[in-house]
Amino acid sequence: MNVALPLGRFDLFLQAGRLLSHHLARAGGIQARAFETALALQYFRELVPVVGSERGIGLDEVAGRICDGMYRKSDGRLPRGPQGEDLIWPLLNLDRDGVPQPLLPQTSEQSDFRWHKLCNGQRGIGCHAAALHFWQDNSFIESDRDLCPFRVYDGQTPLMIDQGRQKCGFDGNPCGWQPGLPKFLQVLGPGRDAQLSRVPWTVRMWQALVPPEAALPVYPVIASLYFAAPHLVHERHSITPEQFRADFGFDEEVFAALFNGNRDQPLNRHLLESIDAPLPDTPLTAAQLMLPVLPPERERSRPTGGRLVVDPDEKPRYARSNKSSGISQDPLLAERRRRRQLERTARHDETLTQFRRWFRLAGKEVREDTDTFDFLAIDENLVLLAEIKILGQQDLADAIQETVGQLLYYRRFALAPWREEGYPIAMAAVFERPPFGEFVDFLREVNIHTYWIGEDQHIDGPEESLALIRALGVQVRADPELMRG
Repeated sequence: MNVALPLGRFDLFLQAGRLLSHHLARAGGIQARAFETALALQYFRELVPVVGSERGIGLDEVAGRICDGMYRKSDGRLPRGPQGEDLIWPLLNLDRDGVPQPLLPQTSEQSDFRWHKLCNGQRGIGCHAAALHFWQDNSFIESDRDLCPFRVYDGQTPLMIDQGRQKCGFDGNPCGWQPGLPKFLQVLGPGRDAQLSRVPWTVRMWQALVPPEAALPVYPVIASLYFAAPHLVHERHSITPEQFRADFGFDEEVFAALFNGNRDQPLNRHLLESIDAPLPDTPLTAAQLMLPVLPPERERSRPTGGRLVVDPDEKPRYARSNKSSGISQDPLLAERRRRRQLERTARHDETLTQFRRWFRLAGKEVREDTDTFDFLAIDENLVLLAEIKILGQQDLADAIQETVGQLLYYRRFALAPWREEGYPIAMAAVFERPPFGEFVDFLREVNIHTYWIGEDQHIDGPEESLALIRALGVQVRADPELMRG
């Protein structure tokens, strides 16, 4: 039975975020960002030519008109951007508490090019050599999807890292293949000049993004997607799942594969029970959202500690912190100091110097500490804690384990004053060369960004890690997928 869900209810929007966050944590296997992109393309499918048309749609237009267009919301109970602009609210971009996390529009200078990368890049759904037979061939689907027959290995970077360095033998542009993700789009042309066309999409392609056992609860999806989205609402006051299916042009088989419409499913039932018990509207604030690009609700004080690094090319000196924290009471402090000094070799210091110079050139405050952290960069709305580790000096697994333990410990104790002031703290591991891809995946799972210093002395790393510091204005390796040809 289709229940009509009332639209415009802010309390249902917030409730839906909490329920979807719970579903993502419990179900697993959902490729959230790729699904959001495919969902927007499905709604605006008439704007995207099919493969074989004379010309596709531009990558910038897909990012701005289609993806931003789908998820832009306008409501007085939602925060706005730094210039008063409406923000972009992807369906499944939620924090651990289920609070929706907005983005700046792709036209903003501070944008991280999220949609560009998801259409044409690592962890994206676009490919230069997109071919439907890849996703109708059972032997291919069940095999190692990392083996694209068109990819040309560059001979240097491990395939497990593969951040746009490989080339596509189809047209010579940076490879965007990623194992396990179907390619909904064909991408022709370099960088942001690329033209996109769509191939026919099958149930199996969609299920690669949302596994059958992880079908999304339909009522929280509707409440989250349609709230404050006039382009979807069309002056309606309520909507049923069947109307949602018709709006997006899903056939019944695909819709049933992606969404659980059973009103007795626990998350659906929980939202439906809230229809007759509305909660008072409580506007979201920038402080709740923890979005780095939004100005803070109030001025924060800035803790001190460690030695301030001034010169971009200054060598590490590791001045001891004068701040008081739990770390100063550590009975193993002398031994830990000794180990820290053994770690801080000439190669370690060179890697640290190269990493932090780009932050200093971007005007960021940078600190170091003899007892604890190697690197601390302070932005007005974000603190980045980094540990430098030289992989050539010890067993790789040991190095990764030490890095995780050190970062978590320093975040808890050495950075307590920053946490108490409400600064979001991001953690990063910095290496002199790329680690194996499985370690990059592991660090990502524990919310640690990965960086290394490339041959050109620029900061390099996985795209989602580079996007974080790009947003701070820090110069990184040029992205070949976004460079104009």
